[in-house]
Amino acid sequence: MNKNEDINVFLLMLSVISICGGLLLTNVFIYSPLIGWLVAVFCLIMNFIYKEEQLKYRKRED
Repeated sequence: MNKNEDINVFLLMLSVISICGGLLLTNVFIYSPLIGWLVAVFCLIMNFIYKEEQLKYRKRED
């Protein structure tokens, strides 16, 4: 895998970890699942934006 794919996988894994962490910390902080889901959505949006920029860059090279 190259650097670009590593960043995509990292953002996807971070979104899964934030959802799981939010659900695990429900007893500690009542709004932790909501915060976990918001962080996950943010990571997925950032992953989508990053991937779109990669595709635009590849099209310019062709």
